[in-house]
Amino acid sequence: MVRPSEDDKEAIDRAFAEMVAGYHLTADRPESPAAAAEAPSDLEPEPEPGVARPDPQPIFRFVESPAAPPAEEAPADEPYEPEPLPPLRRPGIPALVGWIGMAYAVVVALAGTFGVTFPTWAGWLAIAGFIGGFGILMSRLPRHRPPDAGDGAVL
Repeated sequence: MVRPSEDDKEAIDRAFAEMVAGYHLTADRPESPAAAAEAPSDLEPEPEPGVARPDPQPIFRFVESPAAPPAEEAPADEPYEPEPLPPLRRPGIPALVGWIGMAYAVVVALAGTFGVTFPTWAGWLAIAGFIGGFGILMSRLPRHRPPDAGDGAVL
């Protein structure tokens, strides 16, 4: 394709029309490679009379795998139903104390944001509850992952 000059608007329009002429075509799989080779292409210009048309050699072809079942015999998709979750374990006393300390700090901070006044000892208790609860919860995390834990989602 010849590149039009920037000033020739009609040549630019023709080049654009050539580029989008086959845009509506889909990438559906042809019935057979022979039928695809015989089908005329809208994107290729017709050769001059007396010149033999070259045999198209596609780079990529759809090859049916002999082991794969035909598309018509594929089983219907069944909706995915996950296994029921195991019941949650009861938290231990240290974890419960940690969560209570963290929750107390959050409640005092939110209440103070909305204008509720607390005595000084309640503020210090909220700070100690936050730091202590955070420390307790972090100390209960496992130090090492089990070898069979994997590294992410399993499909």
